Amino acid sequence: MTPVEPAIRVQALGKLFIVNELRHRRTLSGRLGEMMRAAAGLGRSRYAAPPVLPETLWALKDVSFDVAAGEVLGVVGKNGSGKSTLLKILARITTPSTGSARLHGRVGALLEVGTGFHPDLSGRENILLNGAIIGMSVEEIREREQAIIEFSEVSRFIDTPVKHYSSGMFMRLAFAVAAHLRCEIMLVDEVLAVGDAGFQEKCKRKIQEITGGGGTVLFTSHDMQAVRRLCRRVLVLHEGSVAYCGEAERGIEEYRRLVA
Repeated sequence: MTPVEPAIRVQALGKLFIVNELRHRRTLSGRLGEMMRAAAGLGRSRYAAPPVLPETLWALKDVSFDVAAGEVLGVVGKNGSGKSTLLKILARITTPSTGSARLHGRVGALLEVGTGFHPDLSGRENILLNGAIIGMSVEEIREREQAIIEFSEVSRFIDTPVKHYSSGMFMRLAFAVAAHLRCEIMLVDEVLAVGDAGFQEKCKRKIQEITGGGGTVLFTSHDMQAVRRLCRRVLVLHEGSVAYCGEAERGIEEYRRLVA
């Protein structure tokens, strides 16, 4: 019998950032200043700040895990542990420095306010834009448009440019779009913190409905009650590395130990 391929397979993933890269580079304005001083016979200022050498930071180091189709994997960790970097790599917003990430299916990402939406387009136009980005036809998008608008609870403002939306309105619409446009994989980064308790509850039920239909969700949150309810397994990141990956309750305990 052929083994089932996981929906997400991450192997030895690493991401390196150059912290002082912009300060280290010689800018055009800096070069012009040097040329003007040289033309005036002033040379380099003796009070000029010494050059800042670049520093490196591994936001992710040798991260490996699989996620099966129909699973919600919780991704937890302190601020700066690498959670958002991991999701941005999976969403193809940034590229890894080492390793690989393979995703099987269309991906919907709810990472932060503004991701994937054009601020000058209306909510309705952004529904069409997001559906087109993940490869849906206009007919498919139109079939789901009204359900998206009703779920988002922003029908009054659906033809208003989203740059005028509050963060709560924006994320309600973004979640509704991702949840209704038939993405096989959803990447959810702390978005359930936006909105009232009633809408958060509706989102949790929608996530369970998605996974019940075979969809896969990566869910990052600092809300351990939400993680406990939605996830059977938890990936704990600490300083860019995997501290634990396995049963949810033990993962929550490990997260709390690291926070403490």
